[in-house]
Amino acid sequence: MNGLSLLVWLAVAQVQPVQSPAVQVVTLPGEQYEGTLESFTAESVTVKSDAKSQTIPIGEVLQIRTTVSPPAVASDPAIEIRLVDDSRLRAKSMTSSGSTATISHSQLGEIKIPTAAIFSVRLAPSDPKIDAEWAKLVERTIKKDVVAVRKGDVLDHLDGVVGALGEATMQFQMDGDDIPIKREKVFGLIYSKRESTAKKAIAQLDLNTGDRLALKAVAWSGTAWKVRLVSGAEFEIATDLFRGLDYSLGKVTYLSDLEPRAMKYTPEFGFPGAFPVYEFRRDKNFEGGPITLGDKPYAKGLAIHSQSMLKYRLGGEYRRFQSVMGIGDEIRYGDVDVTFKGDGKTLFKSAVKASTPGDKGTIQRSVPQILDLDVSGVVELEIFVDYGSDGHDNGDRLYLGNARVVK
Repeated sequence: MNGLSLLVWLAVAQVQPVQSPAVQVVTLPGEQYEGTLESFTAESVTVKSDAKSQTIPIGEVLQIRTTVSPPAVASDPAIEIRLVDDSRLRAKSMTSSGSTATISHSQLGEIKIPTAAIFSVRLAPSDPKIDAEWAKLVERTIKKDVVAVRKGDVLDHLDGVVGALGEATMQFQMDGDDIPIKREKVFGLIYSKRESTAKKAIAQLDLNTGDRLALKAVAWSGTAWKVRLVSGAEFEIATDLFRGLDYSLGKVTYLSDLEPRAMKYTPEFGFPGAFPVYEFRRDKNFEGGPITLGDKPYAKGLAIHSQSMLKYRLGGEYRRFQSVMGIGDEIRYGDVDVTFKGDGKTLFKSAVKASTPGDKGTIQRSVPQILDLDVSGVVELEIFVDYGSDGHDNGDRLYLGNARVVK
């Protein structure tokens, strides 16, 4: 190839269009839009499908996620860093001067983060023999920094002040004495007096590497994502690393994550407490398995038996109550009546049956109902599940898949 041909080839290569990522946008009202990402700003996201563009305000966006199978990418499982903003990073290496940490990431390159933004660091590879013990240590309330040292299949720990972390040694101060510790002996570090900044995030970004980043700002250039973490670090992320953006922080609350203000269950035979298996369940069915409706499993939701009442304090902070409602798939003949009330006023009332009569005397499975109720200004939400048309408890298992309130 001569010089002129090379220049022409380079010029053509530079103007080759970059394929826009294929995404699905899920909104707070429950709509879903699929297509290619046409534009993305702090105010809106535009998706193009079949030559038609749909622009959605960011304030209405719940999630933006890729619709293509993610490519295989290298990850860094050895070192796991958890920040006070709830970001989770896996790195090849990490050193610290004491005030600033330098992280080397296979896909993101070099990242500098203030040490004050770090909550914990697991320096050794994950090991099932000791991971549970490490998790308990991380969640414990501490007054001083902690250095965890592995001894066989047991974690020992020292309390003091963590200093600089080098490639071979780390500085540690205990009882006023400076103690150098060989890095190879350190399983992990936990920093004290670290207040969570997770509420300052506008969204969480999930990567194909398994990393999760709490974002203060995010932009899309058409070829890459540029992000700024709550901790202040800024860097670019290649499009093929993108798994999804979660804007639900502070916007959505699942009822299964709330404690009912009041609850009451009355067994059919009048022996309160005699059948605790029928008291309501969070995020699982009455056998302990997943909640399923219409052959679709739901990771979040409520399982409620007939003659049950639940009250939740919403404080007037939410706009919508949304859920998928039906009798559990494992029940053939369940039949209940359900009533939703907001501050004593009926918002919705319906019979819910596992099956309904079909053609020529056949029985067909009922389709789960989609609920989207206006709860604007509602301080207290009440859910009451009663006997159905048969007046008895015969398989009365009402499931509310993804039961949530939205601001």
